[in-house]
Amino acid sequence: MKKLVGSLLLFALIACQTTPAPTPTPVAATWSTDAATYRGENGKRYAYACPAVAEIPGSTVWGTDTYTDDSSVCKAAVHAGKITIAGGTVTIEIRAGQATYTGSTRNGVTTSDYGVWQGSYVFI
Repeated sequence: MKKLVGSLLLFALIACQTTPAPTPTPVAATWSTDAATYRGENGKRYAYACPAVAEIPGSTVWGTDTYTDDSSVCKAAVHAGKITIAGGTVTIEIRAGQATYTGSTRNGVTTSDYGVWQGSYVFI
């Protein structure tokens, strides 16, 4: 009986484990690349390879932590603390639109407030 209970416990532990989502292959991005192409693909993940720049270009970003899908991914990544102007690779997850987006200043990047928008993303 103890062996059966132990086997069932082991099975339950294995069944509860989740396999992490595979890391997507990064696509080359510019500092104006956004994620609007993926609007509606909620839950899917995409990776972007942001190039190094001398200074952050003027691309617009709306939101904090959750960004509108038409926001510059690379500039939002600096805002979120995921990369610097040295560039790097970031992964986002597509999310549904939000009723509001709150702007803020982080890491030398100021983002803007926005109202209702149809699509969003977050950094993973």
